[in-house]
Amino acid sequence: MSSKRTIIFEAALVIGVLATGLTAAQAAHAAPLQAVLQATDARANVKIDSKVLVERTEPNAAGEIQTKLYNPSDVKVIPGDRLVFVNTYHNRGVTPVTGFVVNNPIHAAVTFAKVQEEWATVSIDGGKNFGKLTEFTVTENDTGAESVSITRAAQPSDVTHIRWTFDKAIAAGASGELRFSGVVK
Repeated sequence: MSSKRTIIFEAALVIGVLATGLTAAQAAHAAPLQAVLQATDARANVKIDSKVLVERTEPNAAGEIQTKLYNPSDVKVIPGDRLVFVNTYHNRGVTPVTGFVVNNPIHAAVTFAKVQEEWATVSIDGGKNFGKLTEFTVTENDTGAESVSITRAAQPSDVTHIRWTFDKAIAAGASGELRFSGVVK
């Protein structure tokens, strides 16, 4: 294990259970934040809160198309809906925090669309390797009459995890947001 400790962030929305009647809000609360840090590590002072919003494009009263964000408990989440995942971090300590890393898995019922921060990296192999999406290729095996392997550029639908590695210290009292979006399968 490297000297950097990793904060494992479970902002995974358990959309797969929506068919059983569980609302997206209930599913989000079923996936609590897990932090793997020692109590003496300053990184333990950085708290992360997460929320999931449903993005809808609809006409306003004047008939103009606009995009709105809704709490999942206020709308029915259906396949094809765009979800916006917002991870808010806040250093509640009195010292700057360095070496801070946030990993966020993508739930199997959500197809990754994009990440807001250009400095974020992604994984297509379950969180083993991280980099820019354009750096990865995927090899698929055709199990037809002739076994053929096909290599293609990785696509957003191949993303399994997102990682934010903070190059700069998070100042005492500082806060910010990390955002990504996905589409319900």
